[in-house]
Amino acid sequence: MTDRHVDAAPGLSRRQAIPLAIGSVAGSGILFLPSAVYAEAGPNSLLVWLLSTVVCLPMLLMFEDMVRANPDGDGIEAFIRTGLGRVFGRCVPLMFLSLVIVGLPSGAMVAGQYVARALGSGAVVAVVAAAAVLVAAVASNLAGVKTSARVQNAGTWALVAMAAVLIVAAVPGVSAGLPAVTPDPSSLGVLLPGVVLAFWAFAGFENLTFLSKEFRDPRKDFLPVSASALAVYGVFTILLTVAIAVRIPRSEVDEVTGLLQLAQTIEPRQLVVLAVTVIAFGAMVLNAVAWVWGVSRLVQGAGANGILPRALAVATPSGVPRRAIALLSGLFLVVGVVLVIWPDVVVDAVATASAIFIVLYLLSIVSYARVRGLTVRSVLNLLLLLVLGVSLVQSGWRALYAVVVLVVALAVQLVQSRRARS
Repeated sequence: MTDRHVDAAPGLSRRQAIPLAIGSVAGSGILFLPSAVYAEAGPNSLLVWLLSTVVCLPMLLMFEDMVRANPDGDGIEAFIRTGLGRVFGRCVPLMFLSLVIVGLPSGAMVAGQYVARALGSGAVVAVVAAAAVLVAAVASNLAGVKTSARVQNAGTWALVAMAAVLIVAAVPGVSAGLPAVTPDPSSLGVLLPGVVLAFWAFAGFENLTFLSKEFRDPRKDFLPVSASALAVYGVFTILLTVAIAVRIPRSEVDEVTGLLQLAQTIEPRQLVVLAVTVIAFGAMVLNAVAWVWGVSRLVQGAGANGILPRALAVATPSGVPRRAIALLSGLFLVVGVVLVIWPDVVVDAVATASAIFIVLYLLSIVSYARVRGLTVRSVLNLLLLLVLGVSLVQSGWRALYAVVVLVVALAVQLVQSRRARS
């Protein structure tokens, strides 16, 4: 009787919210970052993943305080506006827009390459499959369809099941392959640039600050839910990296379709490859639908607030922001063409998008310290600020896009503020 009463309560219980949290984080990153990180960091891959996971812990504490202050789901924009002022707060929608127009086409290309490789086809099939991901996301949103929690949960557990099968299949070769992931002190210089790349795998925890309003008690549930998602997801990324390292020589690892390579070493090979491909494609479609839904509303709101052209604020009677979705579609097309012409830059594009997440986190940390002062949590995040800052510097040109976007967004807001005053 008690359980029925709890299940009938409004909002998501912790048990219901954890798969949603995992799904919010586990997008295209889990499909290729274990192989991409191993290809770039080699024996220090596990250190990269451990550092990336540890880096998230202070941020989860910061996000918990953010949710406590804004339980209605105002998220990062309201938080940065409170600590750094209106100009920086108004930059947040522009940064999310610049992030998604690079990140989603890149993720779609990953799914496309999975399909092409599974079918033994060439670049044309990969491009068609990638386009299908984006078209499905745009069409669903134009129709006013939002991914339901039940479908999201199913997709999340399918990803978990896929990862579990690949990990278990690699267990017999672990002892012989461990030297491939034994840390090498002579090449620690790959750690921080590797963190910038790996950080894309954990991009999504900021989404939980928006989704938290769906929890039964956001103030109490956010930290347990997000910490559980981090633990599950962090373990899977580490074990998948180990599985790839012990089954595939580093020189032969494909940075984009490493999990598919791993699947091809497992019997029954055709069945496992098919399952991994279907799950990869479906997961990317769900991820794209959710991101287009969220960012199109963000663009619509930015239009209404004068951050972007006010024409983008127009919506249909049913509430679909068609002009915002049309803007996203056009930008997806531009970035997609670039990735078709230069397919080898997919991993670099993901690292570039990841750098924008890091910049958003840097702004959040500075705002957090200004609002809360020196506390244990703010000091931990200020230490994290140094790590993330050095990571951006060491990642070189991959961080340039994020810096340029922030500078341009600030310049636009300063110009708009001066015009408003005059």
